[in-house]
Amino acid sequence: MKTITSLVLLAILLVGCQNEDVVSPNEEANAVTQNSQNTNLTAKTVVGNVPSHDPSTIVKSGVNYYVFTTGDNIPMTYTRDLANWTWGTSVFTSTPSWITGYVPGFTKTYWAPDVAWFNNRWNMYYSCSTFGSATSAIGLVTAPSISQSAGTTWTDRGVVVSSNSASDVNAIDASILVDGSNVYMAYGSWHAGIGVVQINPSTGKPIGTRTVVAGGNSASWEAPCLIKEGSYYYMFVNRGTCCNGVNSTYYIVVGRSTSPFGTFVDKNGVSLKSGGGTTVLASQGDYIGPGHLSRITGTQKGAVHYYNKADNGNPKMEIVYFTWSGGWPTLKY
Repeated sequence: MKTITSLVLLAILLVGCQNEDVVSPNEEANAVTQNSQNTNLTAKTVVGNVPSHDPSTIVKSGVNYYVFTTGDNIPMTYTRDLANWTWGTSVFTSTPSWITGYVPGFTKTYWAPDVAWFNNRWNMYYSCSTFGSATSAIGLVTAPSISQSAGTTWTDRGVVVSSNSASDVNAIDASILVDGSNVYMAYGSWHAGIGVVQINPSTGKPIGTRTVVAGGNSASWEAPCLIKEGSYYYMFVNRGTCCNGVNSTYYIVVGRSTSPFGTFVDKNGVSLKSGGGTTVLASQGDYIGPGHLSRITGTQKGAVHYYNKADNGNPKMEIVYFTWSGGWPTLKY
């Protein structure tokens, strides 16, 4: 039930592309190494006038890091230092023809992309829907490398999952976990809850059926983030509502399981399918309604969007830091 309002994501692309070594990583382990924590809430670690909503996993290709966000044609920004971001080239120049067959009335505003490296290529999953509707689809495009200076050629791979009823898991908000030779996708928003399905690494498409692991009954569960740490899988999910600027009520909860298909339980042993979930990040200071968590592979860093109280509630991205104690995570700016 995302009702994403005008997010000011149509800013003019800034000039000044950085030179790049255009190479494909052998593994996404090319990503950043962990830095020390920054818990100073008054000193933002992400600077520049770069609106951001539903940021993807931050990935590295060549010398740059890239993040993709909700917006027309899937906006992209890039950086070398995870702090100073520059507008880059959007993913699409035209809408793939298959989309309107699954989502009538869809325009060029894509939601909540995620990107991961497997099968010797970058795999980007993105959401197509219309406001307040369960008629949705997640699509896939792929590229051998991502480059701002040399250009990126994305190949359309069509639909991955779709939904057309509130009784189904809403086909938006993909989160991709690459776990050795296995790939999993968590997805969903309100309606029937959060689902997890295994992905065939060769095709990027589902294997078997999805399993509902959190929420349901049209409760406020969306924007899952599935990661693995040690022997546990962790499901981070947003509760509350987004997209209302400083009045947004998003906060992030977590549960863990020994299987990517659950059962995910919180610190008190309550299942995420029964209303459980340990809160790990909520509004604080100018950081209102944090949501849509991802983790940079191979690090203890991640990203969220939040609504900036100091900037009239406009959505921005911020780096967060994972810490662990007793097998449970906390998140800090």
